[in-house]
Amino acid sequence: MPGAAWRLGADLGVLVLALLAVGAVQHVLGRGSDPALTFIGVAEGTAALVAAASLARSGLRALPRGAARTAQLLLAAGCACFAAGQALYTADDVLGVTTSATTGSDGPFLAFALLLVASSAVHLRGRVRSHTGVRAVLDGALLGLSLLTVVWVLWLGEAVARSDDRPLALVIPLTYPVLDVVFLTVTIVSVLRGGLTVPGVLVMAAAAALACADGSYFYGVLGEHGFETGGFADFCWMTAFGLFAVAARYRRTTRDSPRPPAPGSVGWLVPYFALLPATTAGAVRLWTSTDRFVLVTVLAMVVLAMARQFLALDDHRRLLAVAEDQRAQLDHLAHVDPLTGLENRRRFSERLGEAVRASLVTGSPVVVAFVDLDGFKAVNDTSGHAAGDELLRQVAGRLRGAVREADCAARWGGDEFAVLVTDPHVEAAEVVERLRAAVARPFPLGEGPLRASASIGAVREDPRELLAALPGGGDADPVPDLVEALLAAADARMYQVKRARRGPVPAPR
Repeated sequence: MPGAAWRLGADLGVLVLALLAVGAVQHVLGRGSDPALTFIGVAEGTAALVAAASLARSGLRALPRGAARTAQLLLAAGCACFAAGQALYTADDVLGVTTSATTGSDGPFLAFALLLVASSAVHLRGRVRSHTGVRAVLDGALLGLSLLTVVWVLWLGEAVARSDDRPLALVIPLTYPVLDVVFLTVTIVSVLRGGLTVPGVLVMAAAAALACADGSYFYGVLGEHGFETGGFADFCWMTAFGLFAVAARYRRTTRDSPRPPAPGSVGWLVPYFALLPATTAGAVRLWTSTDRFVLVTVLAMVVLAMARQFLALDDHRRLLAVAEDQRAQLDHLAHVDPLTGLENRRRFSERLGEAVRASLVTGSPVVVAFVDLDGFKAVNDTSGHAAGDELLRQVAGRLRGAVREADCAARWGGDEFAVLVTDPHVEAAEVVERLRAAVARPFPLGEGPLRASASIGAVREDPRELLAALPGGGDADPVPDLVEALLAAADARMYQVKRARRGPVPAPR
C-alpha cells in the first residue's frame, strides 16, 4: 500500500517537526521561564486532546462494535483525562492559581494511567483465544517483571534509595511508571499474540515513550532539584500522544490486516528473551550491592519461566496426541472403504502381500476369493441407490462374519468383494460354500426381504509353487508378482463361474 506508507511517513514527519517546533519555541522563551513553562503545559495538553479526539473518531467510525472499539475509546478517555490533569497542573504549579479545583491534578493523571491499562487489557482479551489465556498472562508477567527490573535498576531503585526519609512521597509518583510498565507489557503481548499491525506497533512505541516519561518524572520528583518542566519527560509525553494520534489516523484511513508470525519464526521465544535484559541488569545490581527487590523479581521470573515451560510442554504433548489421532484417522481412511467399513482394495493387496511373504517361509497355502453380486444394477434401478448401498453394507457384514478375524474381507470395487483366508487347513471349496451361504440368505431391505446371488471364484495356492512357475523365478522381490498372479487366478476363476451360471458350476481347485 504505497499510499498508506506515504501518509504514515508524512504523519510521522509532521510529528517530528511539531516536537522540534515546541523545542525551538521553548528555547526562544527561555527554558524554565514562566512563559516557557506555560507554553509546554499548553502544548502537552493540546497533544493529549488531539490524541483523544483522533482516537475517539477512529474508534467510532473505523472499528465495529467489540473489544477493539471499546479499547480505543478507553484510550481516548485516558488521553482526555491527561489533558484535564495537565490543565490543572499548569494552572496550579506553573501559573500559581490556588483554587481548590486545581489541587487535584494527580486524580486525572491516575485515571489516565488506569484507563491505559484497562484499554490494553480489553484489547488483549479480544485478541487472545480462551485456551491460550494462561500463557498470555504468564508471558505478560514475565515481560512486565523484566521491564520493571530494568527500570528499577536504571531509575527507580536509586530514586527510592534517596527517599528513605519520606516514604509517602513515593506512592503517587511510583504508581505512574509501574502502571506504564503494565500498559507496555500488555500492549506488547497483545501485538505479538494478535498479529502485527501498523497501529499496534505505533501504540507499542507510544507505551514505551510513556514509560520513559513517567520513569524520568519519578526520578526527577525524588531528586535533589525536583522535576523540571520542559525536559525529557515532557517531550516523551508529547511523543506518545502524537503516536496515538498517528495510529488512530492510520486505522481510520487504511485497512491493515494483522500479520501473524510466519511458521518457524522465533516469536514464541519472546517471553524467554525478556529474561535476558532483566537478568543482566539484576546481575549487575546484585554484583555491586544487595537489592532485595531485584532478587525477588529475578526469582519470580525464574518461577514464571518454569511455569511457562511446563505449559509449553503440556501443549506439545496435547499436539502430539492430536497429531497421532489425526494420523490414525488418515490411516483408517486410506485403508477402509467408507460405505461398507471393510478394508479397501489397497489394504487387501497389502494384506495379501504380507500373507504371501509369510507363506514363502512357512510353505502354507493361501486362499483368495472374488465375490461378484449378480444383478446388482437391477437393484439400483428398481429400488434406488440407497437400497443398493444398504445391500452392499449388509453383504459386507455377512462376508466379514464368514471368515476368521485373522482373515481379510475387502470391497474390491463396485459390487465386487475380495476375501483372503490364511488358514492352511481350509480348502477353496469350503471358502466358496461359506461365502455362498452367507449371501444366499434374504437381505432385509426397506421394501421387504431381498434374495441375492453372487458369482464366487476361489483359488488355493502355495506361493512357492507359483514362484517356481514365474519366468526367471521372479524378480529380486517376487512378492508383487505373486500377488498379481493370485489375484489374476481368482479373478479368472470368478469370471469362469459367472459364465457357467446357466450350466454346471466347475468345482474350485
